[in-house]
Order: sequence, then C-alpha cells, then structure tokens
Amino acid sequence: MKIKRKTKAEKERKKKLDIGGQIKEDQAMMLDLLTILTYMSSVATSDISRAKLFELGGQQEGITAKSLKKIYLLAKNYGYDFATACKLAAEEVRHPDLKSFLIRFSNALGTGEEEERFLRGETERIVEVYTNKYQSDVETMKKWTDGYAALLVSVILVIAVFLISTLLFKMGDTFTMSLLSGFLFCIVSAFGVYVLYKSSPYEVTTHSEEIKSKEQELAMKICMVTLPVIGITTLMFLVTGVEPWILFLVIAALLAPIGIVGMLDQMAIEKRDKDLSPFLKSLGATAGITGSTLTVALQHLDKKSVATLEEPVHRLQKRLVNGINPKVCWQYFVGESGSELIKKFTNVFLDAITLGGDPTKIGEITAQSSLGIAILRAKRKLVSKGFMNLIVPLHGAMAGVLLFIYRIMFTFSNSVAQMMAEKEEEMAGASGSMPAGMGFFNIGDVTDLAFIGKYVIVIIFIMTIADSLATKFTAGGSNYTLCFYASILFLLSAIVLFIIPLFADSIFSMQLISGE
Repeated sequence: MKIKRKTKAEKERKKKLDIGGQIKEDQAMMLDLLTILTYMSSVATSDISRAKLFELGGQQEGITAKSLKKIYLLAKNYGYDFATACKLAAEEVRHPDLKSFLIRFSNALGTGEEEERFLRGETERIVEVYTNKYQSDVETMKKWTDGYAALLVSVILVIAVFLISTLLFKMGDTFTMSLLSGFLFCIVSAFGVYVLYKSSPYEVTTHSEEIKSKEQELAMKICMVTLPVIGITTLMFLVTGVEPWILFLVIAALLAPIGIVGMLDQMAIEKRDKDLSPFLKSLGATAGITGSTLTVALQHLDKKSVATLEEPVHRLQKRLVNGINPKVCWQYFVGESGSELIKKFTNVFLDAITLGGDPTKIGEITAQSSLGIAILRAKRKLVSKGFMNLIVPLHGAMAGVLLFIYRIMFTFSNSVAQMMAEKEEEMAGASGSMPAGMGFFNIGDVTDLAFIGKYVIVIIFIMTIADSLATKFTAGGSNYTLCFYASILFLLSAIVLFIIPLFADSIFSMQLISGE
C-alpha cells in the first residue's frame, strides 16, 4: 500500500511540473467541451443505450473524451452505475469546468433525467459560456496588444539610450554592455510574445487529415523547397559578408510564396466555416422532412444557399451519385475544405445520422455550435487587423530609430577621425588648451563601431521575428500565415536597412557643408 501511495504522489508531482501541458489543457478545455457536448447531444437523438452513448463519447478526440472513456470502463468492468462512475471520474479531473459538467451529469443520471434533454441543455449552456470566455479572451488580448506595443517602444528606447551613451562616454566594455542590453531586449520581447500567446483565444483552424485543401498541399510543397534554401542562403550570406538588407530582402522573397498561399487558404477556410452552419441545418431539415438519405437530400438541396460551399457540395454529390463509398466521399469533402471546424461538426452530423438520430435536430444542434464559433472568430479578426495595422508602422519606426542613431554615430565618428588626421599637427599643438568636455566623446574606435553595427542588425532581426510571432498569435490561423506576416516585416526591415543609412548620411553631409 505504501508503494502505491508513493507512486500516486509522484504522478501528482509530475502533473504539477507539466506546466506546458496544463496551459495547453486550460486553453483547449472549453472548445473541447463544446465539441464533445455537440457530439453527444446529437448522438442522443438516436435510440441508443446509455452505455453506447458513453462508449461513443469516449472514442472521440480530446480531454473530455478521456473522462468519458474512464466512466464507460468503470461501468463495464467494475459494475458501477453511470451516475456513480461520473462522480468517481469527476474526483480525478483537474479542470473546474469539466469537473462541474461531470457532477451535473451524475446528478442528472441519478434523478432519471433523459440524456437527450440534459445534453441539449448543456450544449446550449456551454455555447453561452464559451462565447463569454472567448469574448473575454479577445478583450484581454486587445489590451495586451497595446501593452506589447508599449513594451516594444520602451525597450527600444533603452537600447537607443545605450547607443547614444556609447557615442558620448566610454562606459566600460562595449561587448558586455551590448550583451546586457540585448539580453534585456530578448527577455522583454519573449515576455510580450508569450503573454499574447497565452491571452489569445485557443482555436485550431486547419485539420491534420491526409487529404488537404489545394492551398495547403501547395504550401507544404513550397515549404519543403523554400525552408532549406532559406537556411543555406542565410549561412552563405553571413560567410560572404553580403549587405544585411539584401539578406532580409531574400528571406522576405522566399517566405512570401508560402505566406500568400497560406493566407489565401486561411481566407477560404473562414468563408467556408461561416457557410457550414446553413449547410448542415438545411441538409438536416431536408433529410428530416423528406425522410430520405443524405445522398437524396443533397439532390434536393439548393446549392446556391451554401455560398462558398457550393462547389465542394457539387463535387460531393457527384461522387455519391457515381456510387463511390459515402464514407470516402465525405472524407474528401472534409479534407478538401482544409477546415478543422468543418471536420469536427461534419463528422458529428454524419455519426449521429448513421446511428439513426433525427436529422432535423442534429442539423440544428451542429449548426448552432459551428455558427457560434465562426462569429467569434470574426470578432477576433477585427482586433488582429487593428494590431497588424499598428505593428507594421511601429516596427518600421523602431528599426529606423535604432539604425538612424547608429549611422549618425558612424558618420560623425568617421568625420571627426578624418578631421583629426588631416589636422594632426594643429590638434597636437592645441591639445593642452582643448575644453575638458571634449574628452567625454568616445570617438574613433573603429572596432566598437563595427561591433555596434552588427549588434543593431541582430536587434532588428530579433525584433522582426518577435513581431511576426506576436502578429500570428493575435490573428490565429494556420502556421503558414506566420510566413505571410514574417515576409511583410522582413521586407519592411530590408527597406529600412537600405534607406536609413542613405538618409542619415545625406543629412549629416548637409550639416557639414552648411557648417563649412
């Protein structure tokens, strides 16, 4: 017994130490509950036993399904009734929302309430709860986007002060000071990106099926070629000492095709997700009223009413009419859509109807849940667009400020060094009468200037990566869209790296000419 207690304690400690897993579970929990409740309330419309309901629920993906599977095994293998099994499973659940659901389910089963009625009510309740949580997360994310911008400006100002101080004073070892300020910048940037990731609503927009949309297949093929090329090109450019703006421009050009294709796929998925709700509701109502199969119901369905799903539905109908296995036909319909939302709720719709459920009720349930998620994503998109419209000019301004300060330092130091070399004899004779303040200027150290130039480039590179990740976490979507945001910011960085030195040098030259 002692050994068992020790083993259980060790497991609990491991769970507490698994911080990353807990964060992922917390973020996915509400969406997982909504999906599984939509599935169970749809399946409950068919005439199946309570044991079969839990068995089917436990076969689904997600965290809630694991608890349902545990309940089913407790009832089947150990002779517990399902109400008691729900209570036992709830004791081992960590997430409060899942625990609360299992306790309510246990009470409903114990009082003899019908599963269909209880699950339908729970589905409507979880839609409300999920909507409130999602909107709350969007509001939090909106505040943190402003916070991220403020953090970025603050830390760039700190680095700007360091650069100016390096010009004016000899503040010890330049390498050490650069390392400290660079470390501060990395910590602040990582913190800002992490907070945006944590505060953003959790969602998965693209599925992981073998059959994918045309855009996803194309993006995957481009990635297989482009990503190794980016790595090799970067190493070659660093070794050969190519101008930094050329490297940034090449990276932007190589990432652009992936990003554009990924963004086109994301836009298509958003449109299909919005049209999924009327499609499921109309198809379920048609099948329910006519009392026909889904294949026959598709023939009676007005294809224009499903908007962007018109073409995929046409392909689905042709495959079904030509006698292809219906399961394969629907797999291609789901896979070619590229959408995780379509995958989840279409599979719920099909499973429930296959088990003999009421098509009209099933269509209404799945349509309600899918429409709620699609509307919430549209609200998030408004916030993410505003953040992107802010971060792009802010990124250019911050990168420009750092580079402008460095170029002024570089040009000023070279001009003064050249002047001192030309008038070395005069300067030597007048060195005793020079103002004391002149000794404060840290002028002519070519090694330090070259190092600071590389330091500024590294800071701009890190800032580009951080801003790309921040935009991606705010907007959501597939990982391919990250390449789109990164290509825009790398292009902007390349423009800054090319224009600002010319601009700074011309300004300083004008000042020197006017001074003469």
